[in-house]
Amino acid sequence: MQKIEFQIDKPIKLSKAVIDELPFLSKFQIKKLIENKDIKINSVRAKEDLELNIGDKVVVYYNANEKHEWYTPIYTDENILIVNKRSGIEIVSENDRDLLSILKKNYPTISPVHRIDRNTEGLVIFALNKKSEKELLSAFKTRKGIIKKYALLVHGRVDLSKVKRTVYLKKMENLSKVWISEVKTTSFEPIITEFEVIQYFEDKTLLSATLVTGKTHQIRAHIAYYGYPIVGDNKYGKDKEKQMHLTANFLAFNFNKKSTLYYLNSKNFEIIPTWLNH
Repeated sequence: MQKIEFQIDKPIKLSKAVIDELPFLSKFQIKKLIENKDIKINSVRAKEDLELNIGDKVVVYYNANEKHEWYTPIYTDENILIVNKRSGIEIVSENDRDLLSILKKNYPTISPVHRIDRNTEGLVIFALNKKSEKELLSAFKTRKGIIKKYALLVHGRVDLSKVKRTVYLKKMENLSKVWISEVKTTSFEPIITEFEVIQYFEDKTLLSATLVTGKTHQIRAHIAYYGYPIVGDNKYGKDKEKQMHLTANFLAFNFNKKSTLYYLNSKNFEIIPTWLNH
C-alpha cells in the first residue's frame, strides 16, 4: 500500500479532495477506500464521504499498482507518447479530471493533439514537445500523415451497399448529441467514414471504420443513422450492455520525408478491443 498525506485549504467533500490529490483513482475506487476505512481525517478513520474543513489533515492508503488504471503506455520516444485509454475518462476536461492531467505528472511537457470520446477506449497520441505538437496537429487537421482505424460491434447484419460513405452532421450543443442527414442542409457539415465488414455474427456485425473527416460522435452517429447502433451506445441506440463496443484500435503513419516524425512511418500499432471476446 502507498500513503499520501495532505492538508485541506478550503471547505470540500472528502471524495473531491481525494480526486484532486489522486486523479488517477476512479470514483468507484475512492468509494471503496472510504468503505474499507483506508482514509483517515485528523487521525480518525473516515466512515463516510464527509464535508472537510480548512486545516483538516487527510491520510489516504491506496494500492500503487492502480496508478495506471485509466491507461496503458504503448510507445514513447522524445517526441510522442501513445497510450491505450480506458473507457470512462475524457482526454481533456474543464475540471482537470481527465487523462491529460494524470499524464502530466510523469510527462510535464505533454500536449493533446486529438481526442476520442469518453466512453471510447483505444489508442491516443500525445506530443511531448512543441515541434512534434505542431506536426501532429497539422497531420490531424489535413488528414495526412496519420492513419487511424476503429473496431466496432453493431446491432444487426450490416448491408454496406445501403450505407453512404459521405453524409452530413450537425452538432446539437444543448443535447450533447449530433444529427445526421443524407442531404446537405444549412448548418450541417459533410463527414466521411469508410466502413468495412470484418465478421458477421447471428444478429451483430463486427466492423472496421476509418475516419476521413473527424467530427464529434462521427462513427457512432453515422452508423446508427442506418439502423446499426453500436452495442452499448445508449446515446444513439438502446440496449442493456454497459460498455460501448467501440475501440480506436489501429495507428499507422505516413509523414513526408521532410518531417521530423518521418521515422514513425516504419511503425504501426494495433490493440485488441477489451470487448471482442466477451
